[in-house]
Amino acid sequence: MVYVPSETTIREITEILVENEFHTLPIVGDDTLVVIVTTTDLINYLLKQS
Repeated sequence: MVYVPSETTIREITEILVENEFHTLPIVGDDTLVVIVTTTDLINYLLKQS
């Protein structure tokens, strides 16, 4: 299973999703699931930045 620490940047998360053709990526902090980021989450984030 692929997951990243909660300190991972949005850019790094995006790169992992794109390079691996993932649609979701678990974010873990202190050995606990914090959130699952989806490609839809990233699109919404980018739209709000415009």
